[in-house]
Amino acid sequence: MTAMPIPSPCRAPFRNLSRFLIRVMSPILALALLAGCAGAPPVPAREAGFSLPRQLHVVQTAAGQPALDLLLVAQREGPSLRWSLFDPMGVPQARQMLERGQWRNDGFLRPNAQARDLFAALVFSWTPETELDAAYGAGSWRASVAADGTAQRELLEQGRARWTVRWRQPARADVFSIATADGVTWTVTPLKELP
Repeated sequence: MTAMPIPSPCRAPFRNLSRFLIRVMSPILALALLAGCAGAPPVPAREAGFSLPRQLHVVQTAAGQPALDLLLVAQREGPSLRWSLFDPMGVPQARQMLERGQWRNDGFLRPNAQARDLFAALVFSWTPETELDAAYGAGSWRASVAADGTAQRELLEQGRARWTVRWRQPARADVFSIATADGVTWTVTPLKELP
């Protein structure tokens, strides 16, 4: 028994459909890939001089949403920085590695863009002011002190603040808040170690 050939008129719609999909979907896919790259948080051009490991309590707030308590651990592992974010029950929410200026997932958790943004904002917050020009570029940040003594630092993107870091008590450099351009605020305090 021989296979019956498909007549040529039947193949024509599939050929046209495949051409259409390639012509329309290729630019859409390319734009989606570029959009993903454009949203990546900035990382310093060189490693900043801040001490690790750190264990933090982070409270995330946003308009119309309940406050979210999180625990964060940042530590060095060879040339990389490992970032782990947990809910109060200890369930991992995000694990990322910052390696040679690139973020990558660590483990089997799905990517968490908001956590990656928090991690990158913490790197900016902890970078000593004297190293910011070398790490992020001159003119890409600004620092000020308000009349009430609140110290403030902003990372700029296209002239607008991506992150605004505020230290209400400049003597306590380990307690601060980070406000994002999209309305999320993270309040960061060190975890207290129990004896």
